[in-house]
Amino acid sequence: MGRLQLQLIMSTEPNPKGVEISLTREQLKQTFMNYDTNKDGKLSWDELKSAFKYLKSRFPIIRTELAFHKCDKDENGYIDYGKEMDSLVAYAEECGFTIT
Repeated sequence: MGRLQLQLIMSTEPNPKGVEISLTREQLKQTFMNYDTNKDGKLSWDELKSAFKYLKSRFPIIRTELAFHKCDKDENGYIDYGKEMDSLVAYAEECGFTIT
């Protein structure tokens, strides 16, 4: 299944989370940063998948794939802190993971 097909399937999902977790934007950003396990200033695919699992996503692999497709602007295989992180937080917000 290609990325576009996954995106079409997931865009019809009414509630992408398994459990409600209310976080502010800053708390959500900090949650993602906490999963930068090697502290290199960027999130790898596995690190981001772990963060989405923590956030109780029912589809953490698909969420991660779509996040990289949408947020990894320089296509280096990482979500870098800065603009890409802001884009990731906005994506997570669109998916319903925040805001209180």
